[in-house]
Amino acid sequence: MLQEEFLNAAIDFCSDGNAVTKMMEGGVYDLVILDISMPGLDSISLLKNIFTHYPDQKILILSMSPEEIYAKKYLQLGVKGYINKTADSAELRRAITSIINNKRYLSPRMQDILTLELLEGKKANPFDTLSTRELEVLSHLLEGKNVSQIAKLLSMHTSTAGTHKARILEKLGVSNVIELNKIAQVFHSEYGLGNKGQS
Repeated sequence: MLQEEFLNAAIDFCSDGNAVTKMMEGGVYDLVILDISMPGLDSISLLKNIFTHYPDQKILILSMSPEEIYAKKYLQLGVKGYINKTADSAELRRAITSIINNKRYLSPRMQDILTLELLEGKKANPFDTLSTRELEVLSHLLEGKNVSQIAKLLSMHTSTAGTHKARILEKLGVSNVIELNKIAQVFHSEYGLGNKGQS
């Protein structure tokens, strides 16, 4: 798709976060597209490394992790846009061209969510109370990973991952991962947006 949109585009691929760091030693890219969950270096550390060396780097997050839970935090970290992998090619093109032209991209879904929160007094996102690191641990918990697996993925001690999990449960007022999944589903349904903006 990128080669169709930008005929002279040179595209590099990386298999994990560490490979991204090494690849970027060659300099700034016009656009970096990342997931928030990937092998190797975790996405938080990766973003901090990128912005430390290349503060103006344009980054688009493309992930299956739900926008309503994660997008605002990653935008606050400095990425230019966050889009769900279920979005169609037309929306992906809009996101890419907007970011390359130095604009932020908010999907129609995120625009709806922010409108509900800011203009209609919709209940605040309960996941906004979590730190960025806690959100990263949350994404793995919702994928069914246990504390040991999360610790290995995020290069942290098992006890540290366990502490993050405990804080997440405490902040969200739940006692286990089953309830955690339920609160994520309830939050999604409360917005009543379905797939709006993704078709």
